[in-house]
Amino acid sequence: MTFKEFKNEYKQLQTESERKEFIKKRLNYLLENNNVLTQIGIGCCGSYNGFITPNISVRSNELKFFQGLKMDDMDIYESLLNYVDNDLDRYMYGEPITIYYIQNFIWNYFGYNGGSVFQRIELYDNDEPISIKEFKKNNLATCSERSAMVQNLLKFLGFDSEIVFGKLNDKELHSYIIFKPENSKIRILYDPMNPVEYSIDGQKKYCPGVAKMSEEQYLDLNNGKEYVFNYDLVKKLFIKDNEYVDKERKYLSDEIKYKNIQVKEFLNQKKDFLKEQKELLNESDNLLR
Repeated sequence: MTFKEFKNEYKQLQTESERKEFIKKRLNYLLENNNVLTQIGIGCCGSYNGFITPNISVRSNELKFFQGLKMDDMDIYESLLNYVDNDLDRYMYGEPITIYYIQNFIWNYFGYNGGSVFQRIELYDNDEPISIKEFKKNNLATCSERSAMVQNLLKFLGFDSEIVFGKLNDKELHSYIIFKPENSKIRILYDPMNPVEYSIDGQKKYCPGVAKMSEEQYLDLNNGKEYVFNYDLVKKLFIKDNEYVDKERKYLSDEIKYKNIQVKEFLNQKKDFLKEQKELLNESDNLLR
């Protein structure tokens, strides 16, 4: 189901019970078709383009005391639609405005700030992955929790999106989103943790941190090259001619790191297989003599 198909179907629903049934069926489909992996995140993979089911543990750090996150709040999908008054024609008529309201929705869910390392260590000090609900309205959620929620909201709505695990400015472990608008040759990098600050008549405001990415830039990112955030799209969509804070942002993906690991594992397995076959051939030669 694409974003356009989602909107067209949802707009036909007249009653609350019809909407609830639609949401239930949509979530059941996503749960049944995205339950292969058990762990994703920092130290596990470079990206994930599926719906994050509750059985998948999302790692936000390579340190052992960060046990992982569980995306088990199944109420957020109906809550998002209620947040925009179920009026998709007005609040979700295109990808940019949808991202704008998703950004505001996650601010409302998590709070505006992220917690300190020590606060997060205390929260993650558990033998099992912790629930996303533990971060609700406590200002402790950072990039991994916010990006995981955004990924699931986008997949629920029918977006072609992926959550990416890598680094920001070559030092900070970071998670962010890349999605492809319908019928478009470009992709959009969206960083839920880092909105863009701007001002109107001296009043401070924030908008989603989004930037246009060509297919070549996307492939370069997956091959280990950094992507430098460009503010042109933000200015066009949200800021216009107003002043904004131009912070340098350089994004990296761990995709090539895990591709190399997979290739190395494959070559090692192939090497072991060839060794076994050679040993079997030697044994067969000995039997024939």
